[in-house]
Amino acid sequence: MIALSETPGYSSIDQILQIGGGEICVLILDRVQDPMNLGSIMRTAAASGVNGIVVPKKESVGITPTVLRAAMGAGLKVPVARTSLYQAVKLLRKEGARIIGVDPSGAVEHYDERLTGSLALVLGGEGKGISPTLLGKCDTVVRIPMVGDIQSLNVGVAAAVVLYERVRQQKHKS
Repeated sequence: MIALSETPGYSSIDQILQIGGGEICVLILDRVQDPMNLGSIMRTAAASGVNGIVVPKKESVGITPTVLRAAMGAGLKVPVARTSLYQAVKLLRKEGARIIGVDPSGAVEHYDERLTGSLALVLGGEGKGISPTLLGKCDTVVRIPMVGDIQSLNVGVAAAVVLYERVRQQKHKS
């Protein structure tokens, strides 16, 4: 069997916010360039209740056939906005979301931070991480603890670790 489908288009931040209804969870991806990483993140986002993903117009992979293949169907379930990350942060904060960066420089470990309620998680791309300017816009920065010589995780793995800590906290909250 062969199925043909059109590549999904981009959404706006406003459209993503309408999906949430109450609490929202948005991923802001700063300069993620590997299509396999974006696809993996989309799949994890769909499985963990993320409302949408924001990527910049420049220095970032967009929605491509490779991304959609890696997402294994989740590319049709999680809307992606391609816009200024700074404008997205400003709008999400105005809507009541806390902006949480995920970076090795974080002062607190991810499981010690409250990850319930409306929030936007900022993750940096391969090699460069979150830009210093965007990192400065975060309300708090968390780190994923590392044992041994490795100092960071693949961005897709980091997204999964933090998103599933959010799922765990939501489950124990109720």
